[in-house]
Amino acid sequence: MPPSAKSIREDLARAKAAYAKNDELRAVQLLAGAFRSFTAVKLAGSDRAPIESLFRECLTNIGKLDGVKKYAPNGVPYLKGQEPKLAAFMATLAKKMEADLAEEGLEAMRQRKLRIDHAVIKGTKLLADGNLLEAQRNFRAAVEEYIDEAGLFPLIAGRLIDAGHHKASLEYLKRALEESPDNQRIYDFLLQVGGKGEEWAAVERVLLDAKGKTSVPALFDQTLSLAAARLGHWEVAKAAAAQALAADPGLTDAKRVYAAATQKLVQPAAPSQ
Repeated sequence: MPPSAKSIREDLARAKAAYAKNDELRAVQLLAGAFRSFTAVKLAGSDRAPIESLFRECLTNIGKLDGVKKYAPNGVPYLKGQEPKLAAFMATLAKKMEADLAEEGLEAMRQRKLRIDHAVIKGTKLLADGNLLEAQRNFRAAVEEYIDEAGLFPLIAGRLIDAGHHKASLEYLKRALEESPDNQRIYDFLLQVGGKGEEWAAVERVLLDAKGKTSVPALFDQTLSLAAARLGHWEVAKAAAAQALAADPGLTDAKRVYAAATQKLVQPAAPSQ
C-alpha cells in the first residue's frame, strides 16, 4: 500500500508511543520511515501542516534520548524542505543505534559468561577446601546466570562427584537431563553416583522424574534399567531395558538387565508361611 497522510500520521503516533516507552531504536526507525514516506508522496497543504508539526514534536522527543545524543548532541532540528536529507540522516542514525545495541548485547553476554566462570572457579576452590555449603552457593549463582551453556550442569556435577559429594551432584544432573539429554557424560555420572555414592534410589527417582518431560536417548533408558535392577524394581527395569533396546539393539547392559528382569519376573513367588 502506498504511503498516505494517514499512514504517515500513524507512523508518527507510533514513534511518539515508542519514545514514551523508552524504546529508542524503534522511535528512530519509525521516524525515519515517516520521513521516507513523506518524501515519496505529494500532500495537500491541509495534510502537510499537521504532519510537519508532528515531525517537530518527534524530533524534539528523540533529541532527549541518550542513544541519539551520542550522534546528535545538539538534537536534530526540523528544516522544512529538507525532509529527504532528514530521512537519510534518520536511517543512518537508526543503523548506528542498532549496531550499538548489538555491541551492548555482546558485552553483556561476555560479562555474564565471566560471572559464570568466576562462580564455578570459586566454588571448585571451596570444594577443595572442604566447604560444600559455600561451594554450593557459588555453583547456584552460576546456574542463575544460565541461558544456553548446557555444559554447565554436567561440569558442576563432575566437580562435586570428584570431591566425593555424589548426592549433591544430582541437583545438577537433573538439570543436565532437562537441557542436554544426549550428553553421554550425564549417564556416566549417574552410574558413578549410584555405584560409588550408593545412591541408586535417588538416581532412579531423578530419571523417573525426567522421563516424559523431554525426548530421551537409549542411554537414558539403559541407565534407568540399571538403577531399577540394582533396587530390585524388576518391572521398571524390564520396561526401561526394552525401550533402550528398541532404540539401540546393541546396548549390552540393557540386554543383560532385560534378561535378568525377565527371569526374575517369571519366577514363582515364595509360598507364604
